[in-house]
Amino acid sequence: ERVEKEAFMHNFSQFANQQKRVDSKTKNILLLVDAISSACWQIASPFLPLVAAVTVRYSLQNGICEESASAFVIFAYFQIYVKQSFEAGRKWGNIVKSMLEKASTEESPVTSRTRFYLCLFLNLWYVPLQESINDMQDIEDMSLKCGETERAYMTKCTRFTLLFYRGEQLSILSHAVGMALQSMARFSLVSAKRSALEKEMIDSLTGDKSSNPYAIFEGKICDKESLLADSQSKMHSQIAESVHLHNLYLSFWMGDYAEAAKASDTAMSFPSAKMPRVKLMYHIFYRGIVAFNLHRDGKGEKWLNEGNSMRHQVEIWAQNSKPLFENKLILLKAEHYASMFNVVSAIESYESSIKIARNNGYIHEQGLAHECMGKYLMSIVEVEDAERCFVRAHEYYTQWGAKAKADRLWNDWNLGSSAVRNGMSTAKHNRDESEE
Repeated sequence: ERVEKEAFMHNFSQFANQQKRVDSKTKNILLLVDAISSACWQIASPFLPLVAAVTVRYSLQNGICEESASAFVIFAYFQIYVKQSFEAGRKWGNIVKSMLEKASTEESPVTSRTRFYLCLFLNLWYVPLQESINDMQDIEDMSLKCGETERAYMTKCTRFTLLFYRGEQLSILSHAVGMALQSMARFSLVSAKRSALEKEMIDSLTGDKSSNPYAIFEGKICDKESLLADSQSKMHSQIAESVHLHNLYLSFWMGDYAEAAKASDTAMSFPSAKMPRVKLMYHIFYRGIVAFNLHRDGKGEKWLNEGNSMRHQVEIWAQNSKPLFENKLILLKAEHYASMFNVVSAIESYESSIKIARNNGYIHEQGLAHECMGKYLMSIVEVEDAERCFVRAHEYYTQWGAKAKADRLWNDWNLGSSAVRNGMSTAKHNRDESEE
């Protein structure tokens, strides 16, 4: 709070003017502290916000420059994390943008790192997902130009993750990740480990058993289990967390909600798990759907409470970024209404979520909403309508490229020839309506 009061005694023009008066000694001190901040982030240290606050205060007192910009990003990030204040996060983010505009050069290791942090920690909460993906591509190119090869691969790895969340065609994404893995292993081992997990999950959804993403580690890491053991032995908690998150994602998409809940519980036990990042956005969303389904499967009232807790969190986020969260929030509301036996509101919300997902181009989440609606309709013995929903979900999952997921859905619900005819007829009717 003292740092905030001191900062907002300045205005943006003063920030710009101060950047011109920073001596080399101050810059070197700020670079050293910036390196400490990066190390704190890697191990999810509880001291990270303190380090950022001290750095910001030192910069305010001794001169603001691009070397201190990443600390301002982290401080802005913790306005969201600690206070749930997106407005404060936006204000501090604007300060960083002002600092970058006055930077001595647009292409330097310092500016590429700051832009990466700005996109990863802040912009994701305020802009559509595609815009963040485009920004990551620009940052990757900038990092390569200024010799920051490891940063470039970290950015590429993050862009792959964002493309998955956006619903990129899985065969295209699998090919892109596969092409990048070998060079990642040379220049950014952490990125290679995360992208190997991503590739394995994508291939599991598509049903592709021909590739082994762990071959790049030349026998040192053979599979996901040995990656987990390696991360635990080296105390790389964020890689270990990523393993459990990918277990959650795959179990979720393949419909094994009991396993998804276990993986979610384990992932949530890590210090970094509740820090507001893109992974947390989707973790909370998936956990909410899992929780409501477990409640309706008779697993206890605690899961209804958990589902509502996840829904309330997404509701806070949706107030700030509708393009990213609105369809997810409405789908969680549909699951809530379904759990409360409110048939009309549940069906209206499922249909609304489908429409908004379509408007935003989230083909995989159109499939998910149809699948969730189908499960609910089946539970209230609206069998034909449920089968139509499953057929539509199958169609969207197939378009996404998730053949193994689509096949699992088809087999789990024993969709027969009559359901296929009904579903295809409904699909054609809906497409005709959309064209009109």
